[in-house]
Amino acid sequence: MRWGALLLGLLSAPGWASDPLPAAEAAKLLQGIADASNRFAYEGVFVLQHGDRMQTLRISSQPHPAGRESRLVGMDGEVREVRCTRGESVTIQGGDGNARASKRVISRHFPDLLPSDARVLTEWYWVRQAGVDRVAGQDCREIVLQPKDEYRWGHVLCVDQETRLPLRAVLVDPKGQALMRYTFAELDILPGEAAKARMPPVGKPVRFTDAPKAIQAGAVEVRQLPPGFTRVAAVKRPLSHRGTEVEHWVFSDGLTHVSMFVEPLSRPDVTLKGASHKGMVNLLTRRVGAYQITVLGDAPRPTVELIARGVDLASPGQPGRP
Repeated sequence: MRWGALLLGLLSAPGWASDPLPAAEAAKLLQGIADASNRFAYEGVFVLQHGDRMQTLRISSQPHPAGRESRLVGMDGEVREVRCTRGESVTIQGGDGNARASKRVISRHFPDLLPSDARVLTEWYWVRQAGVDRVAGQDCREIVLQPKDEYRWGHVLCVDQETRLPLRAVLVDPKGQALMRYTFAELDILPGEAAKARMPPVGKPVRFTDAPKAIQAGAVEVRQLPPGFTRVAAVKRPLSHRGTEVEHWVFSDGLTHVSMFVEPLSRPDVTLKGASHKGMVNLLTRRVGAYQITVLGDAPRPTVELIARGVDLASPGQPGRP
């Protein structure tokens, strides 16, 4: 991996060549970053850049004893927002007159990027501290998460010096090219009482479409996963236009997420196999028995391939294994 070139391009200070932090120190640092997103109330505007596409979003978030409450609102393009309320997350599309709401499988979003137990990431990433930069008018320290294998991308975070809240996050490939970038343009970190006064209640939409149902076992099982990955969600969603259901599984190492969709084939004689790649997204489709399996994610190709190759029909009488 040409991480020297990567860090020269992304980091601002000569400390880019620093050695990885000891595991205990790295774990403490990452846990502080993970906790910051849930300890502080904040509101602001950030820009998401994915390839040649850019999107501007307004965010408000405040901690709650039963789980963080947040609201993301797109400021350009189609009317769209994401609401997270005490562990439940929904996407709402369209205006008030024809809004469509769907429950989301994963409830985390920028700047809440790290898992609740971020210490486990030190098993799969080297952690380095780099230079100091300035984002949205605030000083931040750059933290590099360098993958130890081929199954995950690298991450460069710039975290607020006082709160540890990420102000910028860049996803990078092994060649040092930025795949996706989140950057705050405006940010206010608020005291608790000010947050309650300034942030409207998140609220809940009235009508859901394609509501998922959690499942413990499915039509297939995955016999092998990349190191550090586990199944973090498995649901069924109705496909109203086909009169059937699709299984949606999600695998993650805490930072990288890969989805697998399982649906009945439209015809029993279909021969199905294919792969595609665009930017940071890799996709592989294959047939397993009478099912179409599609594995895709913001993950390196070896990750998607290993999961897809490990799919087999579930053993009779046995629960599907993650």
